[in-house]
Amino acid sequence: MAFPEHLTADILSRLPAKSLVRFSSVRKEWQALIRDPHFISQHLNLNIAKEDQSGRLLVKYRCNVTRKNVISLLLHGTHGYMLSKLEIPSSVMDSHHLKLVGSCNGLLCLAHDKSAHLWSPMILLWNPAIREFSVLPDSVIDSVNDDDNVQARGIAHGFGYHPLIDDYKVVRIVSLSCFGNAWIRAEVYSSKMDCWQEVNTFHFEIYEHSCTALNGLLYWIAYGKGDRELIVSFDMCDDVFGELQLPDLSFLDTPMCTKLAELKQSLYLIVYTFSGRQREIYVWKMIEHDAEVFWKREWTIGPLLGIERPLGCGLYGEIYMESRKGDLVLYNPSSEEAKHIPICGLRCSLEVHFYVESLVSTKGQREVLQETNKRIM
Repeated sequence: MAFPEHLTADILSRLPAKSLVRFSSVRKEWQALIRDPHFISQHLNLNIAKEDQSGRLLVKYRCNVTRKNVISLLLHGTHGYMLSKLEIPSSVMDSHHLKLVGSCNGLLCLAHDKSAHLWSPMILLWNPAIREFSVLPDSVIDSVNDDDNVQARGIAHGFGYHPLIDDYKVVRIVSLSCFGNAWIRAEVYSSKMDCWQEVNTFHFEIYEHSCTALNGLLYWIAYGKGDRELIVSFDMCDDVFGELQLPDLSFLDTPMCTKLAELKQSLYLIVYTFSGRQREIYVWKMIEHDAEVFWKREWTIGPLLGIERPLGCGLYGEIYMESRKGDLVLYNPSSEEAKHIPICGLRCSLEVHFYVESLVSTKGQREVLQETNKRIM
């Protein structure tokens, strides 16, 4: 007796993506199902809603033997934490100069880091769960310049998803200079349209190149006019840059570093000392009310010994940090407990990103819909 289609879809939607890829060869109907946009969305939402959060953190670091970048899943088993290495598509992306731009709905965005060829536009979208990757088309802003004196000083990236327009977007910001004059150009890639488009900008200089994606917006920490520190935002719905003011940090009398993070659908600012043997860490939460932005200080942590820098916030309010030895540290601000996870990597190379397994294709929604329509016809 055959199961009803809706019951079959419900059962399959609760299976891991890797299992579904294997099962797709069993029946043509199942193969068509796991490529259906509605099933992909259902499978993703169920994975996000799972109470078991193991395997939800990606850790990127540089191996101290090969000097190559490594991306692993942090898993919590019966004997503690362990890392499960992901096989980077190294046939097209150099692991020595790999930058993990971001992770969103099971898709990872990979690019060359700033120490590689600044003009190199190669960017990948990669879904490790279904072992699929796509190289993005050539960018609008390339190495061809009318003036040979124009130099690229740095490149910042961002990657995220906007639910209202159902589109994944990559932002590429290039800092340029010529005879002492500095400016930027920016472009955005749309997964739906499968193309780049240059967008308008204002004067800023991104200095903390990690990007935080939240609720359809991308955020970076930057300097504005007069070296004024601010937060640059990018709305992925209308492709417009904006700016936010930081909280008042004038009470801090020592040099500080700043970093953005996400926690429970809110934007957080982490400020920390970078000189001396101890680290003092301050964490603010951004609150929006009546079109106004306010900052509330949530935690004051430290002084802590043996900590190099904070990396971000966890799903349950813990703070991820890197130790002076290069270990990953999970710090609980409430209990003031710290758990060390030994990682064999170079110091100051750790990054953490949220991850959820999915069936989302790297080929873009337009191509997936075209394939679905062909099967229906």
